[in-house]
Amino acid sequence: MAGDGTKRPRGRPKTFDRDRTLDVAIDSYWRGSADSVSVNEICRRANISKPGLYREFGDEDHLMDAALTRYSETVLGPVLATVTLDRPFGETLDSLIDFVTRVETPEFPSGCLIAKMRSIRWRLGPVTGSHVDELRDNAVAAYTAWLQQCADRGQVELPAPIDVIATYVDSQLTMMLTRISAGEDPRVVRAHARLAFAPLTNPTGKGS
Repeated sequence: MAGDGTKRPRGRPKTFDRDRTLDVAIDSYWRGSADSVSVNEICRRANISKPGLYREFGDEDHLMDAALTRYSETVLGPVLATVTLDRPFGETLDSLIDFVTRVETPEFPSGCLIAKMRSIRWRLGPVTGSHVDELRDNAVAAYTAWLQQCADRGQVELPAPIDVIATYVDSQLTMMLTRISAGEDPRVVRAHARLAFAPLTNPTGKGS
């Protein structure tokens, strides 16, 4: 009531759940494709209004970029952290192959959101596209450091310049993620992974 001394806040109270919206966006882009999931569909699944989403994120490009940031922190980050552990090359490689060939569950889709976005790079907005490029560069840098460390220990052969091998590792893992997302048999993809990485394995077992 006017004159009762109570100061009312201006506008409507903020009820927008940013975390849930990002979770829904990640799941939608990950299970589908970033270029086929509409903002309307994300709003429907998250039970939010379209104006509310735009007030929070600005536009679709920034929503996608925010989802990519959350994904890289919660999913990609821990995976790349495995290459920094003090373990034999074979153990780390097994961990990477296990990740890229895992079977989809209701809680955890198969494949990789970043791999999917890389496959449609030309369709992404400028902010998200630049972020995808940055994450790829970061992954290649992590693989480079890992390979160099393993080579110094005599655990792997380097049949080509290390930057070439690091991008090869990145390309092979990305291709395997894409194949799993397309429904290929994980056992076949794992077998092909072993063949793809066989040239890096030291046949003498030195340093293992």
